[in-house]
Amino acid sequence: MRVKLIKLLRIFGSVLILLTVLPSSVFAAKIENRSQAAASQPAHVNAATGGNTIVIKADAFGLPLSADKIASLYEGPSVLLQQNDAVRFQVSIPATGLYTLAFDMAASESAVNPPEGQLQVDGAFPVSDARRIVFPLFYQNTTDTFPLDRYGNEALIRQARLERWTRVPIEDANFSLQYPVQINLSQGDHTFEFKVTEEALYLGSIYITPFAQYPNYEQYLQANPASDPAGVSIEIEAEHPAFKNDTSIRPVSDRSLDVTPYDTYRLLLNTMGGESWQRSGTTVYYRFDVPQDGYYYITLRAIQNYKNNYTVFRRITINGDVPFEQLNEVPFGYTSRWTNIPLGGDTPFKIFLKKGSNILGIEATNSPYYSAIEKIKKVLIDINNLSLEIKKLTGNQVDRYKEWTITDYIPDIKDRLVAIANDLKVDKDVLTTINKTGGSQEILTYQMAIDNILFLAQDPDKIPIYMNRFSEGSGSAAQELGTVLPLLQSSPLGLDKIYIHSADKVPQQVETPFFTSLMEGLKRFINSFKPDPYQSIEAGKDELNVWVNRPRQYVDLLQTLVDQGFTKDTGIKVKFSIMPDESKLILANAAGIQPDVALGVSTNQPYELAIRNALKDLRSFPDFDSYIKVYSPGALLSYIINDSVYAIPETQDFWVTYYRKDILDSLKIPIPQTWNEVIEILPELQRYGMNFNTPLSAGSGGKPYLMTAPYIFNQGAHLYSADGFSTGLDSEEAIKAMKFMAESFTIYGMPLTTSSFYDSFRYGSLPIGVSNFETYIKLMTAAPEIAGLWGIGLYPATVLPDGTQNRYATGSAQASIMFARTTKPEESWKFMKWWMSTDTQIDFAQQLVLNYGPEYLWNSANLEAFKTLSIPQEHKDVILQQWQWLQEPVKLPGSYMEEREISNAWNEIVFDGVNPRVAIDNSIIIINREITRKMEEFGYLKNGVKVKEFKIPTIDTVKEWMQNAK
Repeated sequence: MRVKLIKLLRIFGSVLILLTVLPSSVFAAKIENRSQAAASQPAHVNAATGGNTIVIKADAFGLPLSADKIASLYEGPSVLLQQNDAVRFQVSIPATGLYTLAFDMAASESAVNPPEGQLQVDGAFPVSDARRIVFPLFYQNTTDTFPLDRYGNEALIRQARLERWTRVPIEDANFSLQYPVQINLSQGDHTFEFKVTEEALYLGSIYITPFAQYPNYEQYLQANPASDPAGVSIEIEAEHPAFKNDTSIRPVSDRSLDVTPYDTYRLLLNTMGGESWQRSGTTVYYRFDVPQDGYYYITLRAIQNYKNNYTVFRRITINGDVPFEQLNEVPFGYTSRWTNIPLGGDTPFKIFLKKGSNILGIEATNSPYYSAIEKIKKVLIDINNLSLEIKKLTGNQVDRYKEWTITDYIPDIKDRLVAIANDLKVDKDVLTTINKTGGSQEILTYQMAIDNILFLAQDPDKIPIYMNRFSEGSGSAAQELGTVLPLLQSSPLGLDKIYIHSADKVPQQVETPFFTSLMEGLKRFINSFKPDPYQSIEAGKDELNVWVNRPRQYVDLLQTLVDQGFTKDTGIKVKFSIMPDESKLILANAAGIQPDVALGVSTNQPYELAIRNALKDLRSFPDFDSYIKVYSPGALLSYIINDSVYAIPETQDFWVTYYRKDILDSLKIPIPQTWNEVIEILPELQRYGMNFNTPLSAGSGGKPYLMTAPYIFNQGAHLYSADGFSTGLDSEEAIKAMKFMAESFTIYGMPLTTSSFYDSFRYGSLPIGVSNFETYIKLMTAAPEIAGLWGIGLYPATVLPDGTQNRYATGSAQASIMFARTTKPEESWKFMKWWMSTDTQIDFAQQLVLNYGPEYLWNSANLEAFKTLSIPQEHKDVILQQWQWLQEPVKLPGSYMEEREISNAWNEIVFDGVNPRVAIDNSIIIINREITRKMEEFGYLKNGVKVKEFKIPTIDTVKEWMQNAK
């Protein structure tokens, strides 16, 4: 339905607004109760936010106005736009020029990720940055004091969403520009369309303002005449912000005597940020009151010892605005200790503050390095394109004794290389000027890339034999630039205190006396000989003893969740310890010092413990079959012995196809869906020196089940015979699987070894291939130069003669187990159910990311919890679809020998040229001999005669348990 409304606005002229909403949505009734909001103008404004501004209010949109809790916080009408909703309006621009657009907005309560939108003008994107507009989410602490763990150390405060209206200008998605995005508009009528592309948001007024730079400091003082108050000193502990727009900015413990608070023996979260506060656009806000209008000074006690010889920057805002130009990019150079740094340096800036409450915003920004960052991105594309052109000519032949005349085919190649080098030189000089030295890692790496390019420009005809200095491998220009890019994008800074003070109350630099420092060091040295309580494996008689095979961050969060939730609800106390060594769980059980429950256990451990009667059969609990419905059925197979289950999955891996959109598009290569299609695209890839990565290419010579089993499953073969007393490799399907595993390398030329698929994928030598969750995390968090240029697809299917397509893949990760000797089986089972319940897994996953950032993405084996992860929906859809094909290899006595012999046979076929049937037949003899020996050891055979049945579980077995559960 289209709703058209023509309304005449009188704002420095005639403004015509025509609005259309696509698609229509259900909105609440008219707003009634309104309070003062962030959209109101501050008393003192600068030239950038004052002046001739066109205001389009939400009641002109022709939509039902919102009147719920969030809408009532806004001073004015507002509407709620769901994902894919859009508003369209026509505006008469009075004069040609550059304009900025800003939105009064608030994220909806349901938003998990920052809302996103896009803006078109006259049916097209006016600038590339208008394609993706990222809006903020705000978070605040749920309490004012840090909770203490059971050992007296401070723990992170739980974060909660803050419902807050704010005015958001259009900025680049990476928040790297010095100013908001400017749009060039000609005089006359223009049609604007704003569309919400991710999440949902409340929209108030829209502002179209002629662009103006921030005033300089002198202009600011002239525009804001005021007195200088005296006797004012406000001290704020930086670890206690009022709110922030990124929860990964977190308090950090610092043991320096220069920071406050300080404790000799306890860990206090006494500083803010550091390496957790380095991404451009991330901001912390502090609220404070001043007694009267006037000029004040702001001093930060800060440290930047994270990057040697490097300057990071912060943008300072007061009540949402940058007061003047010098506060738009405030430099913080390298310091070896905590230092009081006044804004303005040796001549501190006077900053006008109005009486009462004010909000100070400190935003990380890499805008001074923007040109270098963008240049590197462009140069990497240019290097990749030029490399492809060269490979098209040479067929990727590397022969030192073969002469090429590249300049005949690419006449301007030398000019292109020199131009690239000269552009990089200019940016390198900018970096040197900013950092006052040429000794930083960023500048040195930049220079190495320039040297490589200039070396190649001297004799372009020799580039084919020097591709390792251009685009391939360690030390190439592409690799060096790919390394320096994230370094330029990161701006770490630690804060201890913030002082707002008058001229007569300048904070003094903290100087710790030498004797005090010596005594504190001696006390801590003596205290270091005490046993670490987090490593203690003892628990009280009334406590569950749980060992965790994970770093301390996970254990601290888990202890907090248990104390605040599980123990409070059930009365069951739980004591967590960091597992000393999971390989010694068997010895711990033999010594009688085993825990009740162990978490984070590698997937190969439960079977080894269970076959020795060390673990509790979890199916002995009556509600087990109904409980496991949250899992992929195939995830449980390696934990089953006969009809008993001895572990439950905790985290889950996935194997999917990663592909570079930009490279495959340029080569016009389709995304393969089957192994047959993979084989079809290999010649084209290999023609340009590229290839397809397989899991078998990773690691050393040993190929475990997680790499080999899918080939066997997808051919319709089985690892073992139906009764489990011999191998299943003697079937024609299994032999066919082994042959394809080998021929992938011997005939089709897939890479035998890949030291790092992540690096090869980034640099384009392996633009497509199969990999797992580890690669996904790296690409999401540590490959900014290819953001948006890659995607994932399903594991390639094996097509059987009848047309059936199988995509089975493993997904082993970590599991939870209960020991058979526990004296608290019911309490342990309650804890395990609570731990892997959907609500707990969602909470744990969210808190991990909120506290530590996206690098700590939690790949829960609970499917319902995984669906709520804050990753792109298209990625989640692929992963969840692939998990429908998850099948773990079953384990039985002697199965380790089959795993080993499959690897040995593959090595013999590939490296020694042994006939596949001969290699497999030799392996079958060894496997069957070992299975027989182990079956006798564990009482299934006696003198070669079967005395006890061994059941081989299947996916259908687990599905039947789930279906029959009460």
